[in-house]
Amino acid sequence: MEINMKNITKVGLSALAGALAFTSVNAGEMSISGSMEGSYTKKGGHNTSSNPLGMDKELSITGSGELDNGVGVAYKQTTTDALAFSDSELVFTNVPMLGDASIAMTSTGSPISAIDDVTPTAFEEANATVGSIDDVNGSDGTYGIRYTLADALGSGVKVDAMYFFQHGAGDANADNATASADNGNEEGYEITLQGSVPMVDGLSLGAGYAKLDKSAEGTANADDLDTHEGTMYAKYSVGALSVGVQRGVVAIAGANDQSFDSTYLGISYAVSDNLSLSYNEIESEKSQEGTFVEQDMDSISLSYTMGGMTIGIVDAEADNAAYTVGRTQSARSVSMSIAF
Repeated sequence: MEINMKNITKVGLSALAGALAFTSVNAGEMSISGSMEGSYTKKGGHNTSSNPLGMDKELSITGSGELDNGVGVAYKQTTTDALAFSDSELVFTNVPMLGDASIAMTSTGSPISAIDDVTPTAFEEANATVGSIDDVNGSDGTYGIRYTLADALGSGVKVDAMYFFQHGAGDANADNATASADNGNEEGYEITLQGSVPMVDGLSLGAGYAKLDKSAEGTANADDLDTHEGTMYAKYSVGALSVGVQRGVVAIAGANDQSFDSTYLGISYAVSDNLSLSYNEIESEKSQEGTFVEQDMDSISLSYTMGGMTIGIVDAEADNAAYTVGRTQSARSVSMSIAF
């Protein structure tokens, strides 16, 4: 059965428009928060001639208030490292006919991108400093309509869905303006389900699917350029120990079909409230026109937290890095991050 996301989006927007009619906003509040991270990364193998020092920073401006009919409104605007405007988000809660769900206009992530790799880690994923993996990402970074229900029908299952009028179009446009993506990009949608398993303490499961439509006009020998993405995971925690396994598949149709099949493994142990250790591994196979390349990445990481400061260490290696046969990479990184 084909999901008609356009009709679902119209229903959600109609409910939202009705809820906002003839209302005013009560006094709210604004706040600024952020983080900074300084790092030293030493690489080995392919492409080692680089400056090992790095810096990352982020600022977020948030505001919230309530309409006189009880509908909650929250706004968020983030900045890039160059202090230019980046992702933005406008979220509505307590909307009539939506129950406990929220509906948002946002470019701050997407449902399937949020669960691309949720295996336990103390500090960084296995591909954070080496290799280059094509994993599930949907249309992360594109402004769209997002629906989130934390507890569907009392089942404990979280439903998270998002619709994009044109995937890849980027962040929100100026008021009354439009933007478009090149290469025939059309609509797209994502949906994820996550929840704990009843009567099995510590076990949680999740799954997600995304479809990104694309016009095949003007592309020789191609009648379908759509991208399909899917992922499933299982995590189990007992005491200080957590383990997880996940599989993600990306299929890109075209004149030369491509697919990426990735398996993720992770195990972490909390030595204390402040110190954690983990081992993570990813095996990702690229398939194109009968040729196969498997990229293998593994890492050991450590994190130590003191108040708002975290010190992280990661040691990672990759074989057939970036799906290139014979290419190896390694990296050791130490970083310090501070939230404020």
